[in-house]
Amino acid sequence: MKKKIIAVIMTVTLTATVLTGCKYRITDQSVEDEVAEALAIAEAEWNEKYEAEHQARIAAEELVAKNTEEEAVEIEAPDESVMTESALNEEVAIEATAADDTGNTELAVPEVDPFQIVFMGDSIFDSVRDETGIAYMVGRTLGADVYNLAIGGTCAGVTREKSINFETWTEPNFTGIVYAMEGKVARSIVDGYKSGEVMAGLNPSKTDYFIIQYGTNDFLSYIPTGAENINGQYYFYFSSALKMGISELQQNYPNAQIILCTPYYEQFWTADRSRFLGDTHSVNNGFGTLLDYIGSAQGVAAEMGVECLNMYDLMAIDTYNCEKMTEDGIHPNQEARAKYAGILIEKIQEMEYVRMLEEAGITQ
Repeated sequence: MKKKIIAVIMTVTLTATVLTGCKYRITDQSVEDEVAEALAIAEAEWNEKYEAEHQARIAAEELVAKNTEEEAVEIEAPDESVMTESALNEEVAIEATAADDTGNTELAVPEVDPFQIVFMGDSIFDSVRDETGIAYMVGRTLGADVYNLAIGGTCAGVTREKSINFETWTEPNFTGIVYAMEGKVARSIVDGYKSGEVMAGLNPSKTDYFIIQYGTNDFLSYIPTGAENINGQYYFYFSSALKMGISELQQNYPNAQIILCTPYYEQFWTADRSRFLGDTHSVNNGFGTLLDYIGSAQGVAAEMGVECLNMYDLMAIDTYNCEKMTEDGIHPNQEARAKYAGILIEKIQEMEYVRMLEEAGITQ
């Protein structure tokens, strides 16, 4: 386009010159031929000039690019007086993980042992051990190693017909589980239970949290909540059996935290579920209602200085939603197990936060 504009200007200029400046023309050429010749000469001159300018511009651009590249090389050249990144990594032995999708490289984090949580209790913890089980969900969420020693149908206390001598102990109750874990009684008391398989791989000294839950079977097995004078028969009462087991854990694992969970609201039916017998408030086994056992567990936790989760309040199961939250009036369904696990997770996270503040010397 630029060349066409220049050609037009030249044509007009030459024509004007010929017509006005050559009053007396001595030539055999016509005006049109003279104009065409002049135009061809001018265009050739312009092309020669344009080509020279074009080549000069290309040469200048190449020179600028070359200088820029040389400057970049000089900047990237390492200074021998400064330790390079590779030398630094070799010097301090920092290992890096593979680069992530954004191209960032993260430094390897020193390995830290995860939480170890040991569950002890009855079928509330034992009956479901898959990904919807209470212990499993707690461990997965907290990234903890979980050892579920719960056995369905067991009590905190021991019924009167059972032996309480260490040599002949056979009952896998709360204290029995604690003693078997420590080797004070034969581990054969948990043979045939999933708890036995789990206990075989447990190192209890690494435990960060013991979570304990008993009461329903003590109530249903007519184990008394307590007495003013038990005459040394600690294992035959719900509250004193809890104290014995907790005391044993505190003495042998002083760095572990203990959380005692109470029973929640329950309803009791005949085996064929044809007749409603009553609930936590109304059914009395001769030693009290299940609500009395809940109160006893709270009292033990306060006396022993351990954390207590009053699941009667926290689970908020009642006469109106019991069918919706339980499978049979007692055992939690999947929705209730998730809620139970959530309560435990929140409590452990809270306790860990407090522990971190204490280690940092910060008081709330």
